[in-house]
Amino acid sequence: MLVCRPMRRLLPAVLLVALPRVTAAQPEPAPTTPPPADEAPVDPAPEPPPAPVVLPDPAPVSPSATPSTASPSTASPRASELVVVTPADEGFRFGSYGRVVAGTDLRGGKPEGVKVVAFGPRIVEPSYLELDFSYGFTSRRGVKLRPVVTLAFDATLFHDTGDFDARPALRNMYLDVVVNERLNLWAGSRMYRGDDIYLFDYWPLDDLNTVGAGAIYTAKPLELAAHAGVNRLDDPFQFQQIEVADPEQGATTAVQLNRQRMIVSASATYLTLGEPDEVSLKAKLHGQVHALPAGTRERDDGSLEALPADQGYLVGGEVSLFGWTTAPGLRRHLNLYARYAKGLAAYDELAAPTSFGPELKTQRASEFTAGTSANWDHALGNVMFGALARRFVDADTSSRDVDDGWEYAVDVRPQLRVVPDVFAAVDVSYQARFPNGLNPISLRADDPAVFQIAPMVVYSPMGPSSYDRPQLRFVYRAAHLNDGALALYVPEDIRGGRAWVHFLGVQAEWWWNSSRYR
Repeated sequence: MLVCRPMRRLLPAVLLVALPRVTAAQPEPAPTTPPPADEAPVDPAPEPPPAPVVLPDPAPVSPSATPSTASPSTASPRASELVVVTPADEGFRFGSYGRVVAGTDLRGGKPEGVKVVAFGPRIVEPSYLELDFSYGFTSRRGVKLRPVVTLAFDATLFHDTGDFDARPALRNMYLDVVVNERLNLWAGSRMYRGDDIYLFDYWPLDDLNTVGAGAIYTAKPLELAAHAGVNRLDDPFQFQQIEVADPEQGATTAVQLNRQRMIVSASATYLTLGEPDEVSLKAKLHGQVHALPAGTRERDDGSLEALPADQGYLVGGEVSLFGWTTAPGLRRHLNLYARYAKGLAAYDELAAPTSFGPELKTQRASEFTAGTSANWDHALGNVMFGALARRFVDADTSSRDVDDGWEYAVDVRPQLRVVPDVFAAVDVSYQARFPNGLNPISLRADDPAVFQIAPMVVYSPMGPSSYDRPQLRFVYRAAHLNDGALALYVPEDIRGGRAWVHFLGVQAEWWWNSSRYR
């Protein structure tokens, strides 16, 4: 083989450079390792995928840790000690929240929950599923972006109906943007929520579902959040299409009413974080403004009805104490909530108002709620507690209305560890309502109430906390309805003659990487 003179001079140098790289069984340096002095830095290709960082295994490393820049020849781990760490804010993420209930009412029928208040204990509740999909990536300037899509399914299970109709819904479809450590922006369709009372599946302050945008600014210990969004229900109160004549086709549809509810919210949170065994504090103020534009809808008889513009507001606050844990994985907290809503904000934004004043407005409606949520974890067991009081007045002018009045619910669920991962538990609750008017069926001043007791066996392999999931639960529930609660059923309903309602079955609940539960 003939080699020209220039190649003969260059070949030894090439071999000297290439040989160590071929024979050394060492991993490539991490991307953050500076290039040798005799090599020119290479500009990165457009939008390169994030490279994994190689770190030694037994030392725990946070995702944001910077890898060592030492030379591979002196600091390379053995192949058996290598672990790949990728940034937590990047890449595909799948999450889910789900619950499913299977059982019997001991009369051969499908079990159901029993409530006489707006937000009652969730011992027996419908099956539900959310699937979260997102993918995070980082721009050249360090901005972290993550589109989030949540597909949800209600309790329409194939095994309950025999129909291939899962009734999916898009609960989230938004882009989350972390501009820097202080500023977070988002835009899209989102469930916008804060803290909840788990035993009632209730969010006392911020529980909004809109298409809009928001910003969160953090300057520790203060966090400021603002949001503006809209929703429009497929209901004649907000949207209506009518049949009209068409010169070419004979008939067509036309939009008669099209008005969106605008919701603007703002929150200010003060957060102090102590050591895990110390008490931390969170104080939060929250407010909302709701507004509907005017419009005109068509009545069933063909006449037109003018709907005026309407407004409402909501103010509330939360004080939370948490921490003072003695071991990792335990959760202890005490949350206190109070809020007041007036006008349009007294009604759920996903439902049309149920009553109006003389001007077809909701200005007279009001809602006051006060509640607490507490949890105490211990290695031997845990106890969860929830309580909620609510006073609601609708928008009509009647002062003796069965829709108006006070109500409350109290629920406690202690759990005792029997063997590792298995707990014996019992859920005990009481709920009652005190309406201002007479029951329209019995024509009596009834105060409906329900007492429930539900012993259960809980299998919680992920840990001893009340909030550790997934969980499997074997449950028996007995609920007693007083005469006032039975009188809420129409005379033809067979449930009106059953003072005791039972449930025997199994429940499964899980969440991980969920956009609702973190």
